[in-house]
Amino acid sequence: MLNESVTRSILLPELKFIKEIIVKDKRYFYCEKQSKFEVCPKCASKCSTIYDHVFVTIRDAPIRQRHVILKIKKRRFLCKTCKKPFREPVQGVFKGFRTTQRLRSHIRWAAENYSDLKRVSKYTNASSWLVYKSFYQQVELVLREYKSPWPKTIGIDEHSFLRSAKKHKTDFVTVFIDYTNKRMKEVVLGKAIGDLTQSHIKDIPGRENVKNVILDLSPTFRSFAQDFFPEARLIADKFHVIKLIHPIIHKYRKELIEKEGFNGGFRNPIGRLLICNRSKLQWKTKNTIDRFLEFSSDLKEIYWFKERIYRFYRIKGLKKARKIWIEILDSMADSKIPEIQSLRRTLRLWANEILNYFSTNLTNGRTEGYNRKAKLIQRCAYGFRSFKNYRLKLLYSCR
Repeated sequence: MLNESVTRSILLPELKFIKEIIVKDKRYFYCEKQSKFEVCPKCASKCSTIYDHVFVTIRDAPIRQRHVILKIKKRRFLCKTCKKPFREPVQGVFKGFRTTQRLRSHIRWAAENYSDLKRVSKYTNASSWLVYKSFYQQVELVLREYKSPWPKTIGIDEHSFLRSAKKHKTDFVTVFIDYTNKRMKEVVLGKAIGDLTQSHIKDIPGRENVKNVILDLSPTFRSFAQDFFPEARLIADKFHVIKLIHPIIHKYRKELIEKEGFNGGFRNPIGRLLICNRSKLQWKTKNTIDRFLEFSSDLKEIYWFKERIYRFYRIKGLKKARKIWIEILDSMADSKIPEIQSLRRTLRLWANEILNYFSTNLTNGRTEGYNRKAKLIQRCAYGFRSFKNYRLKLLYSCR
């Protein structure tokens, strides 16, 4: 009765318990596999002739902080067709491995819950090499369950991956976010059109399923999305549109502070207040901003253009938004400030993508959130050298 209980709860499914030996913090389970025949891995012939026996040592997942070691008595069968012996396989142990899949899955769990490699190695009694190898192998197995076609809505963005001080070069990765299932869909090394089109994302089926692509004001991503997702509607992220005018405000603000001799230190809050949404400020704060703007007509004009863009994104309905957008661009055309003219040209180039927001009300907020999580993963790992490992870690953490 005890043997059957041990076999069901501790050992691998095909093994039969023989005896147990405890040495300090290790438990040795002697066991064997019982089957009437095995299949030759080369010719797939049914074999029942036993050639000899051999003991194999396999490490298993620990039980109550004690390391478990399986001493498996394996039989070697003689294939009458091939005239060669082969060793019987055991379910739960891959060929050539000296650890069970349970132990490797346990290492993956420890790598998720412990802060550094030294703690994981001490807890699992595994070398650094085994921890790395097991973790990424198990992560790849888990990610196979999440393979699916392209969803209806995706977000595209990039972030830095590897900086080289010697080469003065920064490598970037592009992330694709699945808005339907709320997870990271794929990660690609590089942000050029060639890097994206020739990557492994071309093997993902269902490009025609994508109806909405949310992106920042990147001409590269726009050209790629137009070619790669021909049925999709491109949507420019509203926060990136609003942010276009902020550098112009800061430029004229600094010039005014230097000209009038105002306090331009870090404690001066006027720079932060000028880019805030005016509707969220108190009356006293608004009065202070208006008095500051009286010193520069150009800065005042830029500030009210910023407020018009803020109010533009509070409009309901595409028709009304298109009408107001034309009025804003016409007002910018009358401005004599060169930065406003440059901003107007940019906004005209992205007019269709900007107006598409009012049909869906989708933003790139979820994409920026996953980008933030990616940077946190980089800091916790003190950087990655291998893009393959970085991609697996990112997809696993954002699944």
